[in-house]
Amino acid sequence: MMTATRRDLLRGAAAGLLGAVLGTREGAAAERYPPPFRTARAQFTLLTPRRDVGHVVLRDLGGVPRTLASFRGKSVLLGFWASWCPPCRYELPILHQLQAQSGTAPFAVVPVSLDRDAALAGAYLRRLGLDGFESFIDPDGEVASGPRSETATPFPLYGMPMSYVIDAGGRNAGYLTGEADWSRPEALALLRHLAAP
Repeated sequence: MMTATRRDLLRGAAAGLLGAVLGTREGAAAERYPPPFRTARAQFTLLTPRRDVGHVVLRDLGGVPRTLASFRGKSVLLGFWASWCPPCRYELPILHQLQAQSGTAPFAVVPVSLDRDAALAGAYLRRLGLDGFESFIDPDGEVASGPRSETATPFPLYGMPMSYVIDAGGRNAGYLTGEADWSRPEALALLRHLAAP
C-alpha cells in the first residue's frame, strides 16, 4: 500500500489550483469573445478596447434627434446604407424585417442613410416597399465617414454597406463590412451575446 507524502499532497494541491485558475481563464475568455459571424467576403471584427459611443446623436428622416445612449440595455445593429449603394438593396429588406421583430428582442436595428437628402432616402425606402422602416440620416458625415474624410468621426467606413454593433453598455463592440444576412442564426447569436450586461 502506497502512502502519500506531504510533498505529493502539496504537488496535487498546486496542480489542482493551477487547473482551476486556467479553467477560470478559459471560461472568462469564452464569455468575453462573442460567437463568430462571417459572410462570404468578411467577418465580424471585434474592437478592443470598446469605446463608449452613447453620446453620438442621430437624426431620423424627419430631423428628430436621438442619442445612441437611448438604446442602452440592448445591443444595437447600426447599419450604414445609401440609395446609391447597390449591395445595400440586398441588406435593407433584412434590416427591415429584423427591425419589425425587434420590439421584444434584446437588440435594436438602427439603419443610418448616408444620402444628402432625407426626402430622397425616404422615397428610396418606399420604392423598395419598406414602409414603416425607421431610418436615421447622416447627410453631413458627422457620424460616419470614409477614408478620404478630413474629419474623424465615431464610425469610420471601410466599404458600403457597413454595420457596427454596439453592446448593451453603449460601447462600440465591432464591425462588419459589406452586405450581410443579419437574420442568420450566427448573426442573431452575436447580437444576443452583445446584449448581455
